This record gives sequence, C-alpha cells and structure tokens, in this order.
Amino acid sequence: MSALVIVARFASRPEAIIAQSLLRSEGIETLMPDFNVLMADFDPSMMEHGWRLLGREEDAAQIEAILRDAQLDPS
Repeated sequence: MSALVIVARFASRPEAIIAQSLLRSEGIETLMPDFNVLMADFDPSMMEHGWRLLGREEDAAQIEAILRDAQLDPS
C-alpha cells in the first residue's frame, strides 16, 4: 500500500475540486479529506491550512507538474 501525502493546498473548495478533476482526467486519483465539511457550521480555523489534496507519494512529482502546467499552483 502506498503512503498518502499532501500533494496540494488550495484557498478555495472550487479550486481544489477543479484540480482534483484535472488530475483524475490524467488518471491520478486524489482524496480531499475536507470535502464534506458542512459549510453551515463552517469554522474558519478548520481551514487554517487550506483545502488539501492527498495523493500517493510516488505521484507527487507528476501531480506538481500537471498542476503547474495548468497554472493551479500546488503550494
């Protein structure tokens, strides 16, 4: 089993969803652990570090290149 690492962070949920969709279209699966945060009970401190995408450690370099090429900065 591969280790999961944070491969990208985004300031907004829509931006993270677009990046995840782009990666999926390239055959790379990612997880967004914060996806189901209830917006009605949203606490800004929960998102202190942005919306995270997790991916397999061995895919990290490829993910960075794809997001950079799409101008969706993974940092």
